[in-house]
Amino acid sequence: MEDSIIDLSACPLERLDEAAGITWGSRAIFRRCVIRGAGKLILCGSGDADKLAVERGKVVIFEDCILEDFGRRGPEVQSCMWIILRRCLIRNWGEPGRFDVRAFAAWAHHGGRIEAESCVFDQPRFWRGWRVMVRDWLAHIGQSWNDEGLRGLLRPAAWLPGVCRGLIATAGGHVRAEDCRATRWWIRLEERHGDMSQEDAAEMVRRLEAMRQDMERR
Repeated sequence: MEDSIIDLSACPLERLDEAAGITWGSRAIFRRCVIRGAGKLILCGSGDADKLAVERGKVVIFEDCILEDFGRRGPEVQSCMWIILRRCLIRNWGEPGRFDVRAFAAWAHHGGRIEAESCVFDQPRFWRGWRVMVRDWLAHIGQSWNDEGLRGLLRPAAWLPGVCRGLIATAGGHVRAEDCRATRWWIRLEERHGDMSQEDAAEMVRRLEAMRQDMERR
């Protein structure tokens, strides 16, 4: 998919699942796309044991994309699939109007892998209101217990509120952030290798915003 806008912000949450689901042995490439407005944005890997053989090793690539204004799964990968994010802007996960149970941006688990290269993770603010913050925090603790039991609760990431979860791996997942930028000190990017400068991050965001505006004018 190239040069497209997928905007589900006008759809009621109860009528939506993911904006995009890449499962059951599929591969996908997204270039210069804006995907926004869903409670659950992008899921790669079904989590079904009988589909693991066909999903294992399949790659999904996002290049020069904006993922924004969503609740969670920006993106999420499992079932030994692999996501590559290149020069992408991931922004405003846990948006209160799109929140359902938990909030997070990029999450790898159960054999899934995410490699983020030259990406910017941006949040407009930390506080999202008591309803969102408390429900989200308790749901993440519960998810850690469900996935890994006591071992999961001993991981520092288990106690992070969703607004802080930029790039996280748990329960056998793997992530790597190469030359990426978190715009807030409290946004967690695990396995960081190099940091994009503030100037380069601002220029990348400017370029992607110009791309989005050009697509909206068409």
